[in-house]
Amino acid sequence: MGRHPTVNKNLLPRMRARKRHGGKIYYYYDAGGRPRKEIPLGSDYIAAVQKWAKLNVSPSPILPTVGYAITRYLTSPGYAELSTGTQDDYGFALDKLTENFGTAPLDQVKPAHLTLYLEKRSKDCDEWKGSKHRAQREVSILGMVFRYARSIGLTKNDPKESITLKKLPGRKKIYITDDMLDAVYAAGSIALKDAMDLAYLIGQRPADVLSMSAMNIKDDILEYRQGKTDTPQRIVIAGPLADLIKRIDERKAANKVHSLFLLVDERGKKMTKAMLRGRFEAARTTAGINGKDFQFRDLRRKSGSDLRDQKGLDAAQDLLGHQVQAQTEHYTAARGKIISAIPIRGPKTGASKA
Repeated sequence: MGRHPTVNKNLLPRMRARKRHGGKIYYYYDAGGRPRKEIPLGSDYIAAVQKWAKLNVSPSPILPTVGYAITRYLTSPGYAELSTGTQDDYGFALDKLTENFGTAPLDQVKPAHLTLYLEKRSKDCDEWKGSKHRAQREVSILGMVFRYARSIGLTKNDPKESITLKKLPGRKKIYITDDMLDAVYAAGSIALKDAMDLAYLIGQRPADVLSMSAMNIKDDILEYRQGKTDTPQRIVIAGPLADLIKRIDERKAANKVHSLFLLVDERGKKMTKAMLRGRFEAARTTAGINGKDFQFRDLRRKSGSDLRDQKGLDAAQDLLGHQVQAQTEHYTAARGKIISAIPIRGPKTGASKA
């Protein structure tokens, strides 16, 4: 049976968490035996759960928990078919949900529990790092887990079914001014400056920006497919973009570590999502700008809006990779169109001739 854990009780059966290397969490599978054998699962929770599922061949528990249902979903074909960006988003949410609901039996989770979670998760405090958007997103994903659990016969319960989530305002009205951008840029490290420049110049989503590598450069063209929509893009490397890639190559050449990825940290290692978030949030705080007013993803909207002003809606649509122009019109609407005032007052209709 093995010993019962006294900490990290939200983890799956036989999964253990250990702090290593300056506080970083690593996961292990407790295989038991004497001496006890622990199989490394890595530091990424979602990948660790998937490895755990292959090692843990015990039958379904008598009272399946939310954590067990999440594990089954993470190893399902449906999850494997999701894009990398969607998996990252789901992974962040499922990690939070496992922490708060992991040990709860599926049949015992009630709508009141989800309502309480919504309230607590929406609070702006150090413990929860609240966000109404994240709270609603996570409850929606929990509802998806329950629907999946129902489909494979783990439960008949669906606490999300009776909860209506209010539509919250998106970020379509957010436009990052040059002054805001310059303030955060000035406070950032050289690695963050590279990331902000690349995100603005190519107008792509953060996940796509982070995935750019030397392998995407062919004959002075940056070629790739958008992770979310699989839309193929080909951007000419010229002007400021060419200068940026040259600057990045020169900085990378000075490091002992050589990465194919365009965005690297100050020591030459691949820039991860967590690295980027940490550097951006630190620079934004130094610049005195609220997180609600400027997020890294807003650089894509600013890029499209600025290009629309400079070269028109068609150019913005091409850069952003939208299928229809109405989508670009909506996406870049925060700043409004550039229009002309009426040049001169004309004669009144039907006015008599002198």
